[in-house]
Amino acid sequence: MANQNLPTFTVNAGFHNRDGCPVSVNVNHPGVSQLHDRAVTLTEAASGDIISAQCYADEDGTTTLTWILDGLAAGESRNYTLSEGSVAGETGVQLKEEAETITVTLNDRHFTTFRYAKAQFRPYFFPVLGPNGREVTRGETSDISKDHVHHRSLYVAYGEVNDVDLWGEGSNSGRVVHESFTQKQGGAVVGRLYTQNSWQTQAEEVLMTDVQNFRIYNLPEDAAIVDLDLSFIASAGDVHFGDTKEGGIISIRVHPSMNASDGGQIENAFGGVNETETWGKRANWCDYSGVVDGTPVGIAVFDHLVNPRYPTYWHVRNYGLMGSNIFGGGTFESDPSKDGSYTLKEGEEMHFRFRVLIHAGDAKVGKVAQKYHDFINPPVVEVS
Repeated sequence: MANQNLPTFTVNAGFHNRDGCPVSVNVNHPGVSQLHDRAVTLTEAASGDIISAQCYADEDGTTTLTWILDGLAAGESRNYTLSEGSVAGETGVQLKEEAETITVTLNDRHFTTFRYAKAQFRPYFFPVLGPNGREVTRGETSDISKDHVHHRSLYVAYGEVNDVDLWGEGSNSGRVVHESFTQKQGGAVVGRLYTQNSWQTQAEEVLMTDVQNFRIYNLPEDAAIVDLDLSFIASAGDVHFGDTKEGGIISIRVHPSMNASDGGQIENAFGGVNETETWGKRANWCDYSGVVDGTPVGIAVFDHLVNPRYPTYWHVRNYGLMGSNIFGGGTFESDPSKDGSYTLKEGEEMHFRFRVLIHAGDAKVGKVAQKYHDFINPPVVEVS
């Protein structure tokens, strides 16, 4: 039963259909703040349907209420009441820690494993599982995919940082070293893996630090969403990002059977298809799709309009790589006058927001264009 002392929530779809859409709202209400990390639900006023919700305190102390909005057509709205309780049969996002790994399950279904051992060249997620439990990324090289050992599934990297390679895994390459977690929490709707890392030379000299805050949402098996709030921090002096193609600020290496060279497909927000029409091109989003063990699957990366130099260039290849790169303009366009290098001055920070969408089928079947608006033009929530 709803607590009469708690606010009600009205969500408006706006101009877009909403299916599997994460919704988050900051709530300044003493009754809601008492529900941090306790089981809560939302009840739809019209139908009486009950869905899982999650209430937590973010790093700045703000109270956030989050849920997944389904089946709300463009132009429509929906009213909810908030209550304590849980939805039977749902276990939400759970995090299981082992030796330098965290396994993430969604309603008891393995979704991904976060790997952060200091001996690695950088933290990464592998496997990343999509519809029917199919792997949508490649974590290691194999007999059928031997190239580019440093392309490890889902990760953050760049190739020229103060002239140091933090993209490859060579004898002189630097490393992105996991230092700590600031949040490490599951929940009914979203799991949070908030990390701090140092970018180091091969000799362990710190070049800069970063914050990688990942949120993983509890969606059905035919879809998944990972949000990344990323900050580059010039904490050890000026940081120069060179103009190179060798980098994906957020990077994906897809499962080999998805490669565009093997029947898969790359598509960007402008309708460009495969490497010739997408590599070195700027676009709001980029998608990679193909068939894995008989199941059509896809994975898209969304660039948020608040990001520096939006929309980003894409380092995307027919052999399975897809990454965003805002610093490689001169290289991508073969024009030195468009040099994209940038110096982040000591003490400054650079902030990014990305979303990774795993979906069934290709970009059209997966409604990637529609779901991009869930990210940049989310539903509006009124609290009363």
